Amino acid sequence: MSEQTYESAPYGVTVTLEPANETRVMQVKNVQQMLSQLQIRPTTVLVIRDGGLLTPDLKLQHGDKVTVRTVVSSG
Repeated sequence: MSEQTYESAPYGVTVTLEPANETRVMQVKNVQQMLSQLQIRPTTVLVIRDGGLLTPDLKLQHGDKVTVRTVVSSG
């Protein structure tokens, strides 16, 4: 019997920062904790999971993939 090894995804939440297009895996419990670790103010970004916007109080789970998109205002 041959042994098979499986490469599993790192444990945590996969976070993609835009527009930098930087991806990292973080071990966080909610959006607020994630933004705090990234040193990002919640009012300066949109946090998106599965096409929906997330508020800072929402919980995150292992395997979640979120995008943190910087909001740029001009006027």
